[in-house]
Amino acid sequence: MSLSKKQIILTIILIPSLLFNYFTFSIIDQDNNLSKFTTYLIFGFNIFNILFGFIYYKKNFKIFISILAYCILVLIFFDFTFEKILNTKSINQDDDELGWVLRANKEVSFNQKTSQGKNYKVKFKSSPIKGFREYGNINNDIKKILIIGDSFTCGPYASNNEMYYSIIKKKFKENDINLEWFVMGASGYGNAQQFQLLKSYFKEIEPSIILYQFCVNDFFDNSFEISKLSTSHDQFYRRSYFDGNDFFKNDNLSSKLYRFFYKNSFIFKKIDQVYSYQKFKKYGRFTKDIPDQYLANSIQNTQNIFLKIRELIGEETIFFSINCPDKKNEFLSINWEKIIKSINGFPITEPVTQLFKANELGKDIFYEDGGHLNFLGNEIYGETTAIEMIKLLKK
Repeated sequence: MSLSKKQIILTIILIPSLLFNYFTFSIIDQDNNLSKFTTYLIFGFNIFNILFGFIYYKKNFKIFISILAYCILVLIFFDFTFEKILNTKSINQDDDELGWVLRANKEVSFNQKTSQGKNYKVKFKSSPIKGFREYGNINNDIKKILIIGDSFTCGPYASNNEMYYSIIKKKFKENDINLEWFVMGASGYGNAQQFQLLKSYFKEIEPSIILYQFCVNDFFDNSFEISKLSTSHDQFYRRSYFDGNDFFKNDNLSSKLYRFFYKNSFIFKKIDQVYSYQKFKKYGRFTKDIPDQYLANSIQNTQNIFLKIRELIGEETIFFSINCPDKKNEFLSINWEKIIKSINGFPITEPVTQLFKANELGKDIFYEDGGHLNFLGNEIYGETTAIEMIKLLKK
């Protein structure tokens, strides 16, 4: 082979580095602030690419292909193995039906910060049953209460004993209301996923009371069309949805491939997380404005999910619901209230009112993302919810 041909092939071999660098610096690094992981990944990729080019240039094409194939196999092996090791440290695990579910028997400490920069420690613990942060005794005669929620209930933003449901439990005991407590859900869940999890365990627990922690962003998560516009790819491709008749997932080929690599590949997951974060910084939660018709359809779809919940639990189960503090989307709260009332439930609005007041007074109630509640926010949330629930239960 002449030198000119060899140089051409060498250039072709080095093209992946050029494309990778262009993709990284033009799309991902939009604010000149690459993460350490991305920096190391670029550096490592370029070194390996140059090394393979050198091997080809000094040796021959067959040796180059053999070494390249061997290195790719080794990389895949360590990539998939590394993800399995790291995944065990996560509080959530992949689930074929729900997309993801709270991991059983998970106990881990987090060093967190409040929105005002105060450091605090979170001791997170899940129950022996996957999908539950707390799982009481189902074999006694004590009436059961089931808490259903998302990241406001099952996220690592306050220790178990500082969570709002623990505050409610304490207040109930002070008022001689003795119940067996169950807490289920997972961060990022939409109402369809919560219904599916509830359906799996309702007959086993047979709760007399349900407290449903709602967030107005559920109106976005419950819509397949709105979720398409989301910058959170992992939730869109993995979450289950309800279309008024059936529960379904995005099951085209690209979605299946995404779920496979997201579940098994450490490198794919990290690149996807970096890319999603950069898109979030550029666009916010959605890449464009949500059409009014999409939102109207999702509100109706949410209504249908809650009708199925009431059908499942029966009219005798007392159904409370609380909302989470979301000032930007507060205009949607009226729809949440109407839906809960339509299934003979009790929407409790005072906790969010008190949280807004506390925030206006400068109290440090939020986790550093400014949305989730820290230990103090959970205390206010729980105390106010308990007062309102006790009033209604005494009636």
